[in-house]
Amino acid sequence: QRIKLVNIAQNVARNPDYQTQVVDNPDAQNSRLAIAHLIKQAVNQERRKELSLYKNYSQDPDFQKAFEHSIMRILEATLTDSNINLDNMKFGS
Repeated sequence: QRIKLVNIAQNVARNPDYQTQVVDNPDAQNSRLAIAHLIKQAVNQERRKELSLYKNYSQDPDFQKAFEHSIMRILEATLTDSNINLDNMKFGS
């Protein structure tokens, strides 16, 4: 599951709207709406590869909230710690 989260976070971070609509947005409410929209877009991009993730995300509101919270934490960590780079994350088997 962690790899799936990182893949989604990478897709969100690479979206050109992420910087302007989320990171640089002074309006917290609009920023939250924007991040939720960007996460939804990224999940939809991944759904063909990850059908079970898509089913959980689309059908279970608790899973969706927890998932979005996890993605936001990953993205916040990359903003606060310059040593974290999503593109270079590796996971052991």
